[in-house]
Amino acid sequence: MSTSGLVVGAATLTINPKMGVSKGGLRLFGGPIESIESDIYMSALVLESKGTTLALLTCDLGMMSNAEGLVLRTAVAEAINLPVANVMINISHNHSSPSSLDWQRSSDAPAQMTLMAEYTRYLRERTVECALLAKKSLKPARVEAAWGESDINIYRREWNGTQDILGEVPEHPTDKSVGVIRVDDLDGNAIATLFRYSCHPVVVGARATALSADFPGPARKVIEDSIGGIVLFLQGCGGNLNPQVGIGYEEDCSETNFRVGASLGAEVLRVALGIRTNRFQGPRIELNNIPHILFKPWQERTDHPALELASSEELLHFTFGPLPSLEYAEELVKTWTREVENRSTRDVLPWEIRAAKKYLAWARVLVEAVIDGNPTREFKVQAFRIGDIAIVGMNTETFFETGLEIQSKSPFEHTFVLGYTNGLIMYLPRAQDYPEGGSKIDGKYALPDLMPPGYCQPVLWNSDSESRAVEACVQALNSLR
Repeated sequence: MSTSGLVVGAATLTINPKMGVSKGGLRLFGGPIESIESDIYMSALVLESKGTTLALLTCDLGMMSNAEGLVLRTAVAEAINLPVANVMINISHNHSSPSSLDWQRSSDAPAQMTLMAEYTRYLRERTVECALLAKKSLKPARVEAAWGESDINIYRREWNGTQDILGEVPEHPTDKSVGVIRVDDLDGNAIATLFRYSCHPVVVGARATALSADFPGPARKVIEDSIGGIVLFLQGCGGNLNPQVGIGYEEDCSETNFRVGASLGAEVLRVALGIRTNRFQGPRIELNNIPHILFKPWQERTDHPALELASSEELLHFTFGPLPSLEYAEELVKTWTREVENRSTRDVLPWEIRAAKKYLAWARVLVEAVIDGNPTREFKVQAFRIGDIAIVGMNTETFFETGLEIQSKSPFEHTFVLGYTNGLIMYLPRAQDYPEGGSKIDGKYALPDLMPPGYCQPVLWNSDSESRAVEACVQALNSLR
């Protein structure tokens, strides 16, 4: 598109699976979807300026592997003709939707895998279609950012004096910041509104059998109904944060979900309405030439500036903590093989079979890691620059404290720090979040961030991994200046 300034396009498409497709949970949130509480979406924002194009996509899925994230990014890059490094995908980590085929492969039945393979093909098609629609809708635009606050989240890593609990610690600080990016046409009409918040989307609880976008769904609707345009939710660093209302116990959580989401959406709307991209207040002058009555009249902007757009990536190879002996790991494979067979022939709950299959898959990965001797996993950072706005994403379930530290060290005026970006490899606890004396393979933990079997990783990362991640993010941000 020929223009001297920034051009932006946006689009959104539903990505609902067929009924019967399972959600991506293990102990919780793993049953088949039987109805629709709200649609789930893939959304795309494409920006062009000074010969550079960036594509940012968001979706309401639960989990996605690195490999699957790369497949989608590559498909988008090929479809709209830009480098893969200029495509970013952020997932909301929504627990009331499917997860990727890779995530569910080890624990679900063959019939479910057939459904998931079909859904995977459909998801790729819709992702490409969404990016193409955004590219086709490019128009001259301006972009600005601002911040607000919402208290809908709560710290969830509770200690009862003897063991960890996935619970609530009301007195513990959280990241309440709400980041808002407003993208308007030159008349000030919304093309897209992006909002970033850190919290697990689990308001719609494990007893519900409905497909739902969880709290980002009603939040988006509040914004769309009020100012129009496409609304994209960016999941921040919610690895240790849950909603204040907890994980829903009700079979129908729609009322609570609306209240939580609408509350967040109202704050986004308040901030977005305070952003004027097409007007500015000039110097104070007398009103109607009456002395001593001085105000700043609004004036129309006539400029259409180009913005610096850029992308950068950093790659680390995370190493793991101490591994057990090969004998110990092989015995775990035998134990969980027997357990899968046992549970499959008994009258047990479906999640008990899923969990046993996942633990068997994990035990096999553990054996491979022990044989390797020094296994690693790719930790990836991707950062976008949009003028004086930066978006930096990690492929981990990142804790909120890490996000705040990265933001404090960023050279940009507005920095949106995201987890759940371009795939997921595991949680990223800080060194001080590990159990006293280090984690133990045979330890009994309730906190999912201390349970590497959930991600089929052999053990937890070495405890210096989080500090290395912070350095990589800051380096990616600095390289955009």
